[in-house]
Amino acid sequence: MNQHIPTSNDVHPPTLETIQVWLVTQFGERLEIDPEDIDTCEPFDNYGLNSAETMILLGKLERWLGRNLNPTLIFNYPTIAELAQRLAEETSILSRAISLSSSPPQNEF
Repeated sequence: MNQHIPTSNDVHPPTLETIQVWLVTQFGERLEIDPEDIDTCEPFDNYGLNSAETMILLGKLERWLGRNLNPTLIFNYPTIAELAQRLAEETSILSRAISLSSSPPQNEF
């Protein structure tokens, strides 16, 4: 699988697809599983990921996204598909907020 894995240095915030690809790639590496064999709708628990490995993955995800994440995200969104969806929504909201705050004020006249 030779896909570009986006980094926090990329200009545009990651999309749902790029977040999901990143998560699948990381799971594959951490669990020594071919990424093509990972079902994004399968609960994390079914892959045998222990709490230490989960925290390592969360730390990598924080560095990749360039922001802190609540550790309960993994438990509240227990599949790659659900977690990627939530992170994409948060990223979109943050991106819009940053865009609005950096825009020049509109003249109301």
